[in-house]
Amino acid sequence: MYLFYPNELNMKISKFQIKNYRAISDLELVLNYSINPIIGVNESGKTTILQALLAFDKGQDKLQGGEHLEAKNRYVTNTTADSTITASLELDSTEIVSLISSLKVKTNDANIPEIRRIAENHEFRLTRNLSQVGKPYSISHEFANPQIEKRLITFLRGRLPFMLYFDDFTDRVPNEIIFDSRYKTDGKIAGKNQEWQLIIEEIFRRSDQESFDEEKDEKFLQNFINVEDKDVRDDILSDVTEVIEREIVQEWEAIKKAGLNKYADDSLQLNISMDYEPLEKGFKFSFKVKDRSMNSRQRTFKVSQRSKGFQWFFNYMIKLKFNPRYKGSIENSIFLLDEPGSYLHSSAQGELLKELNKVSASNNIIYCTHSHYLLSPDIIKLGSVRIAEKNDGNIKLIRYGDFKGSSEAGALSPLYQSLQLNHTNEFVGKVIILEGIIDFYFFKLVQKYLKLIDKKYNLIAGRGAGNSSSLIVYALSFAEDFLMFFDNDRGLESMKKYQKEFTSEITSKVIIYNEKKNFKLENFLCEKDSEELCGLMDAKNTKKALAKLFFADEKTQKNFFTSLDKETLTSLKEFSQKVIFKQ
Repeated sequence: MYLFYPNELNMKISKFQIKNYRAISDLELVLNYSINPIIGVNESGKTTILQALLAFDKGQDKLQGGEHLEAKNRYVTNTTADSTITASLELDSTEIVSLISSLKVKTNDANIPEIRRIAENHEFRLTRNLSQVGKPYSISHEFANPQIEKRLITFLRGRLPFMLYFDDFTDRVPNEIIFDSRYKTDGKIAGKNQEWQLIIEEIFRRSDQESFDEEKDEKFLQNFINVEDKDVRDDILSDVTEVIEREIVQEWEAIKKAGLNKYADDSLQLNISMDYEPLEKGFKFSFKVKDRSMNSRQRTFKVSQRSKGFQWFFNYMIKLKFNPRYKGSIENSIFLLDEPGSYLHSSAQGELLKELNKVSASNNIIYCTHSHYLLSPDIIKLGSVRIAEKNDGNIKLIRYGDFKGSSEAGALSPLYQSLQLNHTNEFVGKVIILEGIIDFYFFKLVQKYLKLIDKKYNLIAGRGAGNSSSLIVYALSFAEDFLMFFDNDRGLESMKKYQKEFTSEITSKVIIYNEKKNFKLENFLCEKDSEELCGLMDAKNTKKALAKLFFADEKTQKNFFTSLDKETLTSLKEFSQKVIFKQ
């Protein structure tokens, strides 16, 4: 995206551990990847995981009224264990020097070598206890000097990555942001939409108004409210609006001009204004969008009256840029997105994923989704995908390679769909319909690296041997010719089904992997190659390993296929000789 530029990196979080948070008893999320999708069926606990991570950041306690801080498990009547969120931290050499300096102890202090060792080995773990009064932080190591421990916590907290949370279903720009009348005197945030009140404060802070008393420069919004002259207030508000224009509208124009207009059909000619209105018991602000696209005439709308795409963009940008820790760029932050872009068109979701990929170059992104458009294999690595599952009221987070849930088809359907092709476009020429998604992975790689299947043949992933009726219809309607690859177990059974649905001639389109009884896809690999692949991919079985290999880098893929055993190659070559289309 256009807003991220290189900057000095902060402390990194390599892993989160969540204990006794709502329906989570013990859950671990390792941030091995910069983009970390979480999938799963409805009510599997995806949102709960994001809210638990958000609860780790004390700076976000006022977000959405602090609902994410409520850790009680509603599935049980009594809980005694503390609810904790722990982050494993990584400090670079510069930060370690700063850490030692912050302790304010003599260089020969006996604790320094141990602290340095802990930091260099990335053993610092910072824990927030949501069950204790004040929800305090603690560290994983104890020291005789309590001041050292206190200063360590202060240092680590002050350098934690900033967290940004977006709930696409409930997180909308309010039409009005109302402040309580007490704000005029005490400057305290209260009432509804506290997060947006903080955003308004930050907008005024960024305005750098010369009209305000220099001694009160930390209370820009209070100063504005206390200005009695309406003309002066209007001038200040005009200057503040320019800040929003510069930070928000220019980004929108850049995206539209770059051709990424799939977010929405909103005009380029938009302006944002922020209106102020005194109330009997306080005051309020509201955002308005001015559009000059209709015959050069200006029309004014509430943000909520614009397209869902623009609303999503405005909400995303204003929360990103007008938070206290944004300094012209943002790096090493953690983005928590709940169903991002749900209201965007499918093509716009694809554009969104590309933008998130750019953001992830210097930040961590964790998001929940049901959309296969946000799981494109061109960007998302299979090893990064986690599946949320709830069993007996307990939420777990499982790697794809370890997932054995009873609801696998439903939980993994977005992932499987992300590999499906646009059938009406791809059913052109000669087509091969494959039994399932793993078959697609395997033969796509065989086609690429062994060249035993001509690249002009389009491979189409089915959803199981017995569920390809719609694909056969497509093939009969659009393809020049087509074949189907089946094993001689369920594949043979499915062939009988298709004979009844279509005609007996459909059997001429079926190629069975091997005449050996119960020969399945994974049997193409000899025992030696199968063991090597499972070890290489850290997978428990060959099918899981093939899926992970498909999402691996090209070097890993090529090395595996160029070193296949002769037994495997012979089996594949014999099969490839059966792949004959009519002339």
